[in-house]
Amino acid sequence: MDHRCPQCGTRLPAGVPAWAHHLTVASAMTSAPVTLGPEETLMKAVEVMRLHGIRRIPIVLGDDLVGLLVEGDLKRAQPSTLSDSQEEFNQIMESTTVSRIMINKPITVDETLPLVAAAETLHETKYGALPVVHNGRLVGILTDNDLIRCLAELLQQGG
Repeated sequence: MDHRCPQCGTRLPAGVPAWAHHLTVASAMTSAPVTLGPEETLMKAVEVMRLHGIRRIPIVLGDDLVGLLVEGDLKRAQPSTLSDSQEEFNQIMESTTVSRIMINKPITVDETLPLVAAAETLHETKYGALPVVHNGRLVGILTDNDLIRCLAELLQQGG
C-alpha cells in the first residue's frame, strides 16, 4: 500500500517513523507513582486503588522496589463476600499484608529505554505495567494506559 502525506502528497516511508525511536519510557510513564510498603494490608491496598483509580501499585522499601501489586491478584486473594461474613472479610483483609501476594522482583525498565522496546515487552509478556527504575530506584511506572494516552496524543498531533 502506498502511503502519502494528505497535505503535500509526498510518499511516506513504511514502518515506524524514525523520530518514534527517540521516544523513551520517560516520555510516557507516570512519574512518582502511588506506592505502598510490603507490610501494608490488603484493605489499605484496596482503598488506595479505589481512591486513586489505579490497578497497579509498586511496593517499595525506602526507595527500593521490592514488588508490584496488581488488582487481579488482589481480587483473587480476597475472600468471597458471598460465602463469608463481612466481619471475616474485614478481618482477613486487615490482617494480610501485600507482601503475601505481590509479584516479587517484577520485570522493570529504565527510564531511558526506547518506548518502542518497553511497549514490545508489555505486549510480549501480556503484563499491564512495568515499574520504571533509574540506578535501582523507582522513578515511575509505565502502564498500558500510559501507552494508549501517548498514542492518542501522537495521533492528535498528526504523528
